[in-house]
Amino acid sequence: MNSSEDMEYSNVSKSEESELMCSCGLPAKLRTSKTSRNPYRLFYNCLKSPDKQCGFFQWCDEPLKTGDKHVDELNLIRSECIRLQERIDDIQQERDSERTDWNRERTELTSELSTVKAELDKIKLVNESDLLPPLDNISKQDEVGDALVVQTL
Repeated sequence: MNSSEDMEYSNVSKSEESELMCSCGLPAKLRTSKTSRNPYRLFYNCLKSPDKQCGFFQWCDEPLKTGDKHVDELNLIRSECIRLQERIDDIQQERDSERTDWNRERTELTSELSTVKAELDKIKLVNESDLLPPLDNISKQDEVGDALVVQTL
């Protein structure tokens, strides 16, 4: 493991053992990473408690070491390329989803804007129409009790 963060893990199953052996000669234990860098990624390490482990570590999704330095390095590069491509695919899918959400929101806002513009046009039309006479053409003619009689010219 590369950092103390990588030491955060949980056992996948109490009875789960592998044919893979750690440096102690014991069957390696399958565990799940709980780190932010590798969340829920499966790996093998020493069966012993963290303070007594031999340091053996192997990701489950990476090929086992062959002992040939060049083959092992190529396998590691290949695994990293696969992982990076998966990350690119995830980011692309997230981007497409966000784009869909943005387009839906833009459509909704455009529709609301059109509605508001239509309402404003109606208000403008009513204010400019001949339906309401200008205020200077209104005069008081008579006041009878509580009623006000208004005559327009």
